[in-house]
Amino acid sequence: MARRQGKRVAVIGGGVGGLSAAHELIQRGFSVHVYESERQYGGKAASQDAVGPRKAPRRALPGEHGFRFYPAFYTHLIETMSEIPTAEGVVSDRLIASDEAGVAAIDDETLIRMSRRPVQSPGELFGALQAFFGSVNPTAEDLARFNARTLAYLTTCSERRRQELEYLSWWDFVEGDQFSPSFQRYIRAVPRTMVAMDATVGSAWTIGEISMQLLLDFGDRAAQNDRTLDGPTTERWINPWISSLRAWGVRFHPGQDVVGVDLDGGRVRRAWRADGSAIEADWFVLAVPIEQLVGLVSPELAEADPQMARLRGLDTGSLTAWMSGAQFFLREDVPMLRGHVFYPDSDWALTSISQAQFWASRGRPVERHYGDGSVKGVLSIDISDWFTPSRYTGLSASQTPSADAVLDEIWRQVKAGVNAPRQVLLRDEDVVARHLDTNIRFPAGGGAPVNLSPLLVHPPGAWDLRPEAASAVENLFFASDFVRTYTNLATMEGANEAARRATNAILERSGVSARPSRLTPLQEPAIFAPARALDARRFANGQPHVLDAEDRGLDSWTDRLLGLLEMG
Repeated sequence: MARRQGKRVAVIGGGVGGLSAAHELIQRGFSVHVYESERQYGGKAASQDAVGPRKAPRRALPGEHGFRFYPAFYTHLIETMSEIPTAEGVVSDRLIASDEAGVAAIDDETLIRMSRRPVQSPGELFGALQAFFGSVNPTAEDLARFNARTLAYLTTCSERRRQELEYLSWWDFVEGDQFSPSFQRYIRAVPRTMVAMDATVGSAWTIGEISMQLLLDFGDRAAQNDRTLDGPTTERWINPWISSLRAWGVRFHPGQDVVGVDLDGGRVRRAWRADGSAIEADWFVLAVPIEQLVGLVSPELAEADPQMARLRGLDTGSLTAWMSGAQFFLREDVPMLRGHVFYPDSDWALTSISQAQFWASRGRPVERHYGDGSVKGVLSIDISDWFTPSRYTGLSASQTPSADAVLDEIWRQVKAGVNAPRQVLLRDEDVVARHLDTNIRFPAGGGAPVNLSPLLVHPPGAWDLRPEAASAVENLFFASDFVRTYTNLATMEGANEAARRATNAILERSGVSARPSRLTPLQEPAIFAPARALDARRFANGQPHVLDAEDRGLDSWTDRLLGLLEMG
């Protein structure tokens, strides 16, 4: 492919992927224009003003699409945040590490707290698993089976993960049908609360990859897992980012809905806005959600690029799910613990974090900056399962007819997890205001809600449908969370990595001499490296993983488990 000169780049989409592409490209001498259909930037990461009491000069109560979670394996995104200046330093300085996590089980009178500490051996890894699953009181057989399948994943080579596990569900990989009914609930719940994926239909490669990262991070205090920002996302991150990009020369064009692109001689010549006006550039980066990209794939683009041909006409409903957030604003702060709380047997797969304690620790108490001074606590909650009926109402969240009714049910399920007869943490009378993600829209005349920002999930084989960052069209690239990346999950980290890959492809095709964007593979403990090397040899020889090699009674599992531990 011939190299072309010209440095004007049109980035279509102003979410994390588009802003990351602008960030990387402007630093490498390109002229960057960002076109965003909305009036604000940040996409699903942007904050939302919540309805509630307000008294100047305080800002509106801060709502979010969902709470922001910055685990230790977010290396690309954190590097970008460390390059965004603020009055006191850089944006990454505004991240606060937590040192706890918790499990809140319905009918359990204790909120189980788990402190973080480094995982230094397989035995400590299994100790972390036992602590996490302790609230379900697993049988020794359940725990041994799950330990064995966890170890099987960690000792599986990358080639087998890509070529075999991508086509299995996580449920099938861990052999979920072999567990007790109570433990099966947790196998289903954990991927939903962590990555919004159903274990029965989500790729074993994707769920395994990220679940292992989160599990390993879970025990690592030094890695600063489970970080959160010290204030609302837009205020503490997105706004400084936009200001820096503008200062560096990026041009922003809000309210610009791009509806198509034209090909001419194997190159994109222009993109078209909804009003019929044209966008011309040397290079085009599509940083839009997958459902919007599918709508942009014309017959000409499909003919020019096989990976876009796979996307043309695709029913993205099979690749996306709902994961949205809600906030409850309280008269008093109820910290619960310093980190995230999982509600593994909540019907709607809830996870929460009490944010005000983190904001106050940096001198930013909620009552001083937001609302009318009456709010001191912010409980932010993610709803990861919108399609399972509630045991209380018989309705799923997607069947619930109003935002108020959804919020009522979320509150009920959270209270069921954390309140106990001897300790009532959450009280109805303490709720001052509440907010549901504004991307969840309810028809005026009633009926099922619509989600304007579904989240990409990864059913088996989805990797085959997803594009690389560089298309076969010489000057067209992708920078969204659906791109094939090391991260392999629809997250802010995945979008940022995709933008870096798009940047490197533009550098290669343009011939511009500049430092490539850094790309960092996911890391796993060296203690499992010898076993992964053994599995790579077995895979190359057409042999199954050693833990799948024979009839697996529990004793056989234990023997092979101990053998692999000795390798580590």
